[in-house]
Amino acid sequence: MHEEDLNALGLAVQQGDQRAFRTLVEALSRTLIATAYRYTKDWEWARDLTQDTWLRVHRHIDRYDPGRSFGAWLRVVHRNGCMDHLRRKWVRHESTPGDEVLTRLQGVASDDPETDLEEKELHERLLMAVGELSESQRQVFVRVDLERTDQREVARALGMRSGTLRATLHYARKRVASALRGMERASRPEEGT
Repeated sequence: MHEEDLNALGLAVQQGDQRAFRTLVEALSRTLIATAYRYTKDWEWARDLTQDTWLRVHRHIDRYDPGRSFGAWLRVVHRNGCMDHLRRKWVRHESTPGDEVLTRLQGVASDDPETDLEEKELHERLLMAVGELSESQRQVFVRVDLERTDQREVARALGMRSGTLRATLHYARKRVASALRGMERASRPEEGT
């Protein structure tokens, strides 16, 4: 698409034309996804970041100066979103959010050998329980309950509606609790023996 066409569509979006916005999304999303992939090396994150860019563009279209290049403005918005993503602490350390927390759970140690053993057993059980979750349940559970990330931020990062995130978290918690209860029952000696 030519720069003049992009500028005209940008101006139309600024004036409230939703059809122009859809045209931009359809025409430029693949390019934005490819750009985000160069930052993240992950197609899922690239798609999420592109979606975030379009949300920012829609929300802040009033900041676009029609006297300038819409394509250049869009690229700056997208690049800033990608850079913000890379600045997040967990992104720098792990490619998959949550893996860092689960890895830390495996290496817990204390000064008291008995407490250390109990903690280690609990963490091993938690790792096994989390391992039984679906990928989406695991991502939500780890980010919200273990990393203590705000649910709205997790929903945005995963491209979920907040109601879907709450339902996914509810079922993930139920599954983890059920798995932990099952492991606890299995580890108890039989009564009366």
